[in-house]
Amino acid sequence: MHPLVLAVAVFVILFIAAYALISAFGSSRDDTARQRIQEELGQGQDDSEYRPRADVAPLLTRLLRTTRLNELLQWELLRAGLLIKPSEMIVVCLAGGLTTYVMGLLFAHNLAVRVVLLLGGLAGPWLYVIIRKQGRYKALMTQLPEALQLVASSLRSGFSILRGIEVVANEMPAPIAQEFQWVLDEVNVGVSMEKAFGHMTTRTASQDVKLMVTAIQIQSKVGGDLAQVLETTSTMIRERLQITAEIAALTAEGRLSALILGSLPVGLGLLIHILNPDYLRPLIAEPLGVGMLVAGGTLMLFGMLIIKQMLHVDV
Repeated sequence: MHPLVLAVAVFVILFIAAYALISAFGSSRDDTARQRIQEELGQGQDDSEYRPRADVAPLLTRLLRTTRLNELLQWELLRAGLLIKPSEMIVVCLAGGLTTYVMGLLFAHNLAVRVVLLLGGLAGPWLYVIIRKQGRYKALMTQLPEALQLVASSLRSGFSILRGIEVVANEMPAPIAQEFQWVLDEVNVGVSMEKAFGHMTTRTASQDVKLMVTAIQIQSKVGGDLAQVLETTSTMIRERLQITAEIAALTAEGRLSALILGSLPVGLGLLIHILNPDYLRPLIAEPLGVGMLVAGGTLMLFGMLIIKQMLHVDV
């Protein structure tokens, strides 16, 4: 490929990637749930208020909305705290894949390396979503007992449950404040409290949140001291978190062993390839070598799964 054509291609790909990243992630922290709900309902806004940003891929958005994949991707993005459309996330992945592939054309002459770079660019944004989702989940579970205690204190002071939710949304940090704010916004636009809490349960995918929502729904139907129920739920969640932390400390050695055993063959292979590239060439060039690699990788995968199941303890 001519160097000038390659340079132009790199510039175009990087421009598309930068535009997609800025459009998708640039305003995700500033978009509140209320603004997104107003956008969906088509409510009018004057010039001084929030204006929805343009869709990066409107045709892809309309296509995804006809499938169930759109809903699944949207829930995953919400669990990561990203208020973007699934189509925008797909555009970011495609831009990342094209960018890394063009970089492979510039710096790598091996087709396998280019394919690896392409797959890495495609999967990189979703890897960020997974890491962000896990971090947000841990923070949410840590903050939930304090939030329940705050709602219970508000109820004992004579406030309603909605006022207690508002206190949590205003006084506590994200992500628990964001989740309670979404519930409050949905109730304010006419969604029933039961359905709003159901959405919260689906977003968080947490048994502790489901336990809290179930307690609130049962109390609203049969009556009782909701403050006492929330305090008991908060204490139980705290004890569960403590037990989970103790189990994590006791199984740390096993998890570290699994990490070392899983990364050791790959690390040694890369080291040998750097020191003597021809030594491992039969594993890639010969059918028997490829079969050995596939068999070894399969056995490693099974071993990692077995170790994971051995270290997994339900609390």
